[in-house]
Amino acid sequence: PFSSEALSILDKGGYEYNNIELGAEWFLLGGKNSVKRVVLSNQVENGATSLPKVFIGGKCIGGCAELAEAAESGTLDALVSKAGTKSGNKKLFSLF
Repeated sequence: PFSSEALSILDKGGYEYNNIELGAEWFLLGGKNSVKRVVLSNQVENGATSLPKVFIGGKCIGGCAELAEAAESGTLDALVSKAGTKSGNKKLFSLF
């Protein structure tokens, strides 16, 4: 449900994004046995592997709660601008 909510926030904002599906390995193998989980945990500050994870310009901003907070507070556009969208291309998001 949180991944759907995150996608809805991005859709409502008119952002283009890469939605990366992780597949059954994510859920079946658990924490340390899933290569994808280990790689993702190395990309986020606290090592959390809960989903979704939202990246803007290659930097993880957190999950759905952080994305919603940024959208509601008006800081989402600033994050996008900071990530380098001078051409107006909003496809800086990756969502796992």
